[in-house]
Amino acid sequence: MGYRGITRIASVALCAAVIGLAPGSSRADNDSILTIGVGAGVGYRHASGPGEIAAMEFVNQANVRLKMLWVLGVDFSVDLTKDTKLTEADASTLHYGAKMRATALFYPIPTSVFELYLGAGLGAGKTEELFSLTSPGNSYHIGGGFEVHLNDHFTIDASFYMVVPGYASLRNHVEQLAYQIADQTAQDVANGTTPAPTSVSDIPLPDITVGDYITPTNYELMIRIFLFL
Repeated sequence: MGYRGITRIASVALCAAVIGLAPGSSRADNDSILTIGVGAGVGYRHASGPGEIAAMEFVNQANVRLKMLWVLGVDFSVDLTKDTKLTEADASTLHYGAKMRATALFYPIPTSVFELYLGAGLGAGKTEELFSLTSPGNSYHIGGGFEVHLNDHFTIDASFYMVVPGYASLRNHVEQLAYQIADQTAQDVANGTTPAPTSVSDIPLPDITVGDYITPTNYELMIRIFLFL
């Protein structure tokens, strides 16, 4: 993540501690039937495909969070990191990151001080991809987090989401693996190192399962501060 990323995380934590010491009740307007908050946060994403070395990438988010009916919420985030990989999906790689994320939230036990939530949603590289499940820049995420209400309006938030590559990204990856196997098999047959396959079952397949793509070892970890209005 680097020294700069660690410094930003420490700064957010320090600000949260200072705000938490300020006088006031421990409630972030969550007793209202409808409330909206704006926030910012930092964290990192750790993800890799089958046979790849996991990369750790810095994430710097801006968020808008709408909470309603005490138990429901919607969070929209934008990654402020200047990285073209977030907006221009590379067909040759699995796409775990997202320039924008839309997340549906559920608060099972709302309280005035501390709240756990579950979340699931969609990532996108471009705005129009937020309205699609199969675009090249799509990714998916599921997980949860918690909110600690520091006073009437300020909240510190932390979340852990498992990230999953989108359908288009996964399809491209599997197709590339199939082409690589077909090319290697053709070369082996031409070189006489292996007999020509007589059926599909004779073609060697990679040792890859669904668990190589959907795994909690691919995740995004964030800490944020919100101001609820």
